Amino acid sequence: MEKLKKTVITVLVAALCIFAFAGCTEKHERGPLKVTKVTYLVYSGDQPDVELYIITKDLKVKQYNIRPEAGKNYDYLAGELPPEDCYEVTEFEIEESRWESMVNVLTRVNFMELLEEFPWDGSDDAPTYYIRVETEDAVHTSGGCNAGFKKDPESRRFSEAKQQVNYALNKSWQD
Repeated sequence: MEKLKKTVITVLVAALCIFAFAGCTEKHERGPLKVTKVTYLVYSGDQPDVELYIITKDLKVKQYNIRPEAGKNYDYLAGELPPEDCYEVTEFEIEESRWESMVNVLTRVNFMELLEEFPWDGSDDAPTYYIRVETEDAVHTSGGCNAGFKKDPESRRFSEAKQQVNYALNKSWQD
């Protein structure tokens, strides 16, 4: 009788362990980010001009070519713009496959976990890039002067995201 109790207890403990650890070994795949809007900001570095792109889930793009006013700063990523005579707006659409590719790459590089501001590398005339991703749940901005040009993993991830945004905009000729 004692042997039967030990066997039953051993079987029950083994069954509990199997069920308890099954959740730990299960691989949870994360799905694509639920991106609603991507804002891409480029300061050319050697020119005062600014390029701002706003890409939305409905595949529409607004491109702003901005000639900033001297001595004035605007938070372009938050939607601040200079007076209308300081910029030109172009609107166009992108292909759904380009949007989906961009979202997939943003997911794969874990964009929402990237550094908010890449450290300045001392380059005065290097371009500055920022990408702001808005999802159904969160907003994250990453970038900086010469962002994505170093060899560290964070820079490589940012570079991949930047290249994919350029591709979505049909600007694959840019870095």
